[in-house]
Amino acid sequence: MISVAAIVFTDDKGRVLCVRKHSSPRFQLPGGKPEDGETLVDTAVRETLEEVGVRVDPERLSYLGQFSAPASNEPGHTVTSTVFLHPGAGLAPAPAAEIAEARWIDPTAPDIPDTELAPLLRTEIFPALRSREISAVAVYAGAREGTNPANAALARSFGEALAESGITLVYGGSKVGLMGEVAEGSSRSIGVLTEHLANYELQYDGLERLEVVATMSERKARMSELADAIVALPGGAGTLDELFEEWTSQQLGLHQKPIGLLGSAFWAPLVAMVDHMVAEGFMRPTDRAHMVVADDPHELLAKLRAWAPPVPRWL
Repeated sequence: MISVAAIVFTDDKGRVLCVRKHSSPRFQLPGGKPEDGETLVDTAVRETLEEVGVRVDPERLSYLGQFSAPASNEPGHTVTSTVFLHPGAGLAPAPAAEIAEARWIDPTAPDIPDTELAPLLRTEIFPALRSREISAVAVYAGAREGTNPANAALARSFGEALAESGITLVYGGSKVGLMGEVAEGSSRSIGVLTEHLANYELQYDGLERLEVVATMSERKARMSELADAIVALPGGAGTLDELFEEWTSQQLGLHQKPIGLLGSAFWAPLVAMVDHMVAEGFMRPTDRAHMVVADDPHELLAKLRAWAPPVPRWL
């Protein structure tokens, strides 16, 4: 088993920066094997500088994942690559060291000969770069309508955007407040209610399916399990509780689901507090950079599909 770390650089056309070594006919990503005492991020940053002369700010890295395939240049071996993402627009790579050629390659091009790409790049990494599929979104929202009518309209319009995109709404199952508004706008909805709340007859009548669980913790876990992405609409303490549990788990690498905040005016004080926590050194800049905030429901869904996770804190 060969362990390496690499970086995907993409330009504004979606092409990926690939390199070919003097000893190989196949292209691969800039990267290489760790040296003693290095983290995988350290390795990817060092190798990129050595191979193509690009200096990388680690805080701008996202995380694509770990991938394995037969080694391109060492028969009988398997290579496992930890792959990061970095914006590549405007880069001018300068091949150096063992690199014979650098080329921007379109990962969706149908006419790339298999002999030109390393197996790991062709069979694992390029397919992983496609936009993520979102079939269900967990929505956390207030059980009240609040004092600003715009928030109720925003919740209804988000439900409508889910319906137009064929996306299932996963939410708390209630008919009240913004929760009821987003459900009214949606076409397919799964509700997850606790036994306590079900006793108060808060259930929305138009649910496609209702699941009743014992505790609030089970409710949050089940909603997360059912969803491909998480969205927070305006709400109160319960909404914040749900949002921060999911966001903390994302930062720790326990899940790789995008989290979006809809309604920038409502969330502005929270975003300012997050900026303050970054400035005070209690939160990584990369976690702030990976926050998704939007005002338009369709814009938010597009950002969630294009999103890549931050590097897990304990990778």
